[in-house]
Amino acid sequence: MPYSMCPRHKRLHPLGVQCALCASTANTPGSSGRGKRKYPSKNTRTPGRYDYQWQKVRAEAIRLQPYCSFCSTGNDLTGDHILPLKEGGTNTLDNVRVLCRQCNTRRENDYRKGKRY
Repeated sequence: MPYSMCPRHKRLHPLGVQCALCASTANTPGSSGRGKRKYPSKNTRTPGRYDYQWQKVRAEAIRLQPYCSFCSTGNDLTGDHILPLKEGGTNTLDNVRVLCRQCNTRRENDYRKGKRY
């Protein structure tokens, strides 16, 4: 009997038959056949985290300081929590700094690796 390799799970299964692992994840309700994300999305529509108050505070911080705190560029600016919300930070002007998107992404990646600044 011929076999084929599941590209996702790297396991052999009979040709013409779906991989057992792919079938088990596709049958769960609300699943699109993919596993959970390692890091959940930080969508601005996430309830309770990035609400209207955050949008106002972020816009005010960018208006007061129209450049990145790290590299001093004025392009593609974002608001960044100094103390993250999950560690007890707040959506107030004194807990927000202005970073360009590139510095904000670099800071977040370093934060996940255990470096803090």
